[in-house]
Amino acid sequence: MKEKAPENSLGIYLTNRKIGNIEIYAKTSIPTSDLSRLRSGKISSIPANKLYLISLVSEEPIGKIVEIIYPNLNLVSNRTSQQKSKEKFTKLGSLLISVHNEVNSLNSISFKTGIKLPRLKDLIKKESAVILAHELYLIELATEAKVGSYFERLFSGLQLNSSKMQEKLKIEERNR
Repeated sequence: MKEKAPENSLGIYLTNRKIGNIEIYAKTSIPTSDLSRLRSGKISSIPANKLYLISLVSEEPIGKIVEIIYPNLNLVSNRTSQQKSKEKFTKLGSLLISVHNEVNSLNSISFKTGIKLPRLKDLIKKESAVILAHELYLIELATEAKVGSYFERLFSGLQLNSSKMQEKLKIEERNR
């Protein structure tokens, strides 16, 4: 059963900063239809990579943005537990190993964050799993990482579109 994503204030954040859908689309290629649904709350699950790209457009640190758009998101528990692991992991799993020199027990992270264990296993072991912004934020909190640091490490390779591409996409979108 799919977990319900927590409420977020992405729409309010973008509106307050006067960042329009066409500007975001031009710079990131995130479809304006997706942006409209994210902005209105029709889509509450924000993929972490898309939020990272939006942070590049806003020119604000991702850590600040996740704290703004998820003001009431907290860990379910602060209890800690760690175990060593030699399994093969996704970028997120590898990040947890490199940062902590051992992986926090999935049970511990699940317990602290409220993210179901099967979902965590998918995020840490399946390359096809798409981590949502609120999930990554909760994992940062659970592992006591600096807010935004996992976003930066996982998505640092993402870039905004070139100026030429931005202009092309703006024209295309306005002509729809």
